[in-house]
Amino acid sequence: MRLNQSIKLGFLAMTLSFTAIGATLTTPQTALSAPVPTSKAVYHQFQIYWKNATKSTASLIQARKYLLNHIDEVSPWQATLMTLQLENLQNIKLAELEEKMYTDLVQIALSQAHSKIGYEQKLTYSRLIREIKDPAIRKLLQEASDLGYKLETSEGIYYPIINYETYKKFQPFVKPDIAAYIDIMAAESNQTTTSDAAIVVPWDEFIRRILEKEAFLNTYPNSNRTSMVTQSFYVRYLFYGSDNTPAYEWNSEESEEQVRTLDPEVKKAYEKALLKRDPNTKSELLDTIERLLPVLNQNNDELSPEIEKIIEPVLHQYGME
Repeated sequence: MRLNQSIKLGFLAMTLSFTAIGATLTTPQTALSAPVPTSKAVYHQFQIYWKNATKSTASLIQARKYLLNHIDEVSPWQATLMTLQLENLQNIKLAELEEKMYTDLVQIALSQAHSKIGYEQKLTYSRLIREIKDPAIRKLLQEASDLGYKLETSEGIYYPIINYETYKKFQPFVKPDIAAYIDIMAAESNQTTTSDAAIVVPWDEFIRRILEKEAFLNTYPNSNRTSMVTQSFYVRYLFYGSDNTPAYEWNSEESEEQVRTLDPEVKKAYEKALLKRDPNTKSELLDTIERLLPVLNQNNDELSPEIEKIIEPVLHQYGME
């Protein structure tokens, strides 16, 4: 019905303070020298907006717009810190915005407007605002847009999420780990990976995303956003699928012993991922797939104890038994 619950919980849990963030970021040696006046002034002004934003929606809107317009005027360390501060505030504000949107009045208005627009059309604030006449709901939608959220729908429910695509404007100015993190989150906000215990992207895309997260965790184990990436690191899904998108299907033929066989689409995705593999890139997940395929080929793609014996150590490694 919504974003995968673990991601949502991770979003709402991110309430890192200015001090906590600063403590986990490594200040480069060049930052020991006094920042140029422009950089210091921009950073100081953002902090004023940031400190007021927990109490004022207008201040959060100001903080976001200010960062979008001035991030190129500060150091990479300052840009990174301010970007994380903005994300934290948006996650805090998300709960309040959801509460406002989950009322029957707003949900009915959104549904009726969406129907007029056409369900096959992309859902945008501008289109919804043109169709909705209630001034309070129009104001709420405009506020959500200004705060940097996009609107999603699942099973008839409309809800806001952070629009990480806009964070790509920050990528040239932040530290490499946060630039990589933004790519991961933007892919998720553009199209969620899972919904209602189902994998809702093609298997090729699912594997691409999980390998991207594996690379992030290998490259930036001490990043400020490592825990966030870990929360959507679906290693078990890679090998077994989800409840509503299983990787192995029950054999429909009548037999004395039921067996489960690998979905052909999953196997094709495994093979394609191996063909695309960069031989210079470390990947425990691809190593595991490489060990699985010969066993699958020898046993008609059946889920056997031998297959599980290959998979389980990897799940244990990532604490996902």
